[in-house]
Amino acid sequence: MKLNLGSGYKKKEGFINIDKSPEVNPDQVVDIEQGLPFPDNSVDYIYSEHALEHITPSKWRFVLNEIQRVCKPGAILELKLPFDNQGQRCNADHFRTFNWHSFDQYIDGGGRNYYGDLRLKKLTKDPNKLVKLFFYLFPFLKYEVNLKFEIVK
Repeated sequence: MKLNLGSGYKKKEGFINIDKSPEVNPDQVVDIEQGLPFPDNSVDYIYSEHALEHITPSKWRFVLNEIQRVCKPGAILELKLPFDNQGQRCNADHFRTFNWHSFDQYIDGGGRNYYGDLRLKKLTKDPNKLVKLFFYLFPFLKYEVNLKFEIVK
């Protein structure tokens, strides 16, 4: 089973397209802040493009724990998220922005796994220090960060 969380109008073939807004006509209307209506260890792949930044801060840990719960060991979590810049931070619907290290506290064996149940193995390679420095100095030039993880159980 593959899920496209917060699909909006961007449906993905071969995925169950989930959104809380019925007007975008998803395969399933689900508010992920209330939980994911799937059994434990049933999902092989989760894709989400510009959706997690809309999670209410008080629900953030719950949503990440739900992702961990429904995913099979070795499932893939692929995320496209708004890069941390002034334009993205000022979006009234965004509760957070991201960079290459936003999920480091969930990396399995990283010593900071007390933030929640989610355990990840990073599959995307970080850019080199010069590229990071460039985008940290000129963040308005970068729109999104792409991250890919394997779920560890």
